[in-house]
Amino acid sequence: MLRIENLNAFYATIPALKGVSIEVSKGEIVSIIGANGAGKSTLLKAITGLIKTQQGSILYKERDIVGLPANKIVGLGICQVPEGRQIFAHLKVQDNIHLGAYLYYRRRNRAEIDRRIEEVYRLFPILGRRAKQVAGTLSGGEQQMLAIARALMGRPELLLLDEPSMGLAPLIVREILSVIKKLNESGTTILLVEQNAKAALNIAKRAFVLETGEIVLEGLAADLLDNPKVKEAYLGG
Repeated sequence: MLRIENLNAFYATIPALKGVSIEVSKGEIVSIIGANGAGKSTLLKAITGLIKTQQGSILYKERDIVGLPANKIVGLGICQVPEGRQIFAHLKVQDNIHLGAYLYYRRRNRAEIDRRIEEVYRLFPILGRRAKQVAGTLSGGEQQMLAIARALMGRPELLLLDEPSMGLAPLIVREILSVIKKLNESGTTILLVEQNAKAALNIAKRAFVLETGEIVLEGLAADLLDNPKVKEAYLGG
């Protein structure tokens, strides 16, 4: 479904991605782990057209999407849940969710929008109960649910998740990971970026380790859990 080959990106003159190549097959959960500053978020932004790349290709369903504007990429079926959630805190929960369906509003497909809203409220009942609450008053975990719900309104075939466990209590992290598994079981392919290496490797089929903009390890997630280098660097030995 997604194949990235020899991708390079810079911030000014500083290299952020150096020859990155990864592949995500339809129906998989693939995780990318690494420390702060490794380039994980940069990679997701490159996929969704939020930053320019200097070299390499990003093939989605065999189409090179490098250079496409972000809204066109969303229309192809790729949606991202950004790091830090980036909800519209001053708007109501229901307004944030509606904004995720902006492509459908332009098509005047109200019935489809209503159906998707019902689906995200079934997935996250708390959001349905708090639909008219101002989003900035939600807890951190509820805001993360809202960010995921907003992305799902775009009907993604490939969902990119950037640090969904950041700043959340362990119980909420387990709940978010459970939702991610449900989404995958329902047919959504997922590329998960996480600093929480143990959680990321436990949920994924395959994984990549990114360090200073380069892929240094890749393989089955179960194998990386047992890899001495991964254990020492990311799993506390």
